[in-house]
Amino acid sequence: MSPRSVPGAVLSAALSQARTTLVRKYTSASGLGALVISAVFLAVLWFLRDVEFADGAVAAGGWLFAGFLAFGVVAAAIMGVGGELQTEREDGTLLRAKAVPHGMTGHLLAKLVVTPVDALVPIVPVVVGAALLLPGTMPTDPLRWVLLLVAFLLTVAAMLPWGAVLGAVFRSMITFAWVIMGIYALAAVSGLFFPATVMPTWLQWVSQATPLYWIGRAFRGVLLPESAAVAEIGGEWRMGLTLAVLLAWAVVGLLVAPVLLRRMARRQSGSAVAAARERVLNRGY
Repeated sequence: MSPRSVPGAVLSAALSQARTTLVRKYTSASGLGALVISAVFLAVLWFLRDVEFADGAVAAGGWLFAGFLAFGVVAAAIMGVGGELQTEREDGTLLRAKAVPHGMTGHLLAKLVVTPVDALVPIVPVVVGAALLLPGTMPTDPLRWVLLLVAFLLTVAAMLPWGAVLGAVFRSMITFAWVIMGIYALAAVSGLFFPATVMPTWLQWVSQATPLYWIGRAFRGVLLPESAAVAEIGGEWRMGLTLAVLLAWAVVGLLVAPVLLRRMARRQSGSAVAAARERVLNRGY
């Protein structure tokens, strides 16, 4: 096989792996469970349709809708990718990928294809339902639809490498479970589901130091009216700054993730997989 044919072969293998993964996932009960989450959230939106934040300046339904879209992408990119790497490390998937030429590259390329789909599966029903149940929620300006797509893609690009980083750094599912709890805690204080301005000033600074705040801000800036910016930190959307911050998180993540993933791959061995299986048999995790 010539060097020039490797990239094409790797891409073809990655697309095949991504297709197989998606078919298996979304023809199973666990994969279809994402649609149940969407239905539950639509019910919540319906019951909160008349609730308002910031003395009536912001509809709670619109704010929660933007937060759900933002956190759906975060969950797929960070918790989904990181959790899968934990499982694949212990069941030998990464070891098998390591043994194949360019196997790790193809494996990670497949995740680049699967992750946006994982994010869209629960989001699309909510978008359709919100358009029907909450008129005026979805953008009517074509430029805002473009900005929504940009926010979605930047969020995936910003969070997927960090999901890989967390999956590489933490070496067992029990430790990664604590990471997931930490992400939920960050989501609670990042203004995704209620305005961060209701929190103490020091907590507002903490939230702005996390990518989750800027992800939520990007989606809110696209989906909510200009008048809703009164509930935002600083009182304006600052979309240029918001997208620049997300791009910075993506660049740093893409620089850090390959280094840690290569280190993780070097540590993979048959004895490590056997030890992980033995631990699961003895402890249950």
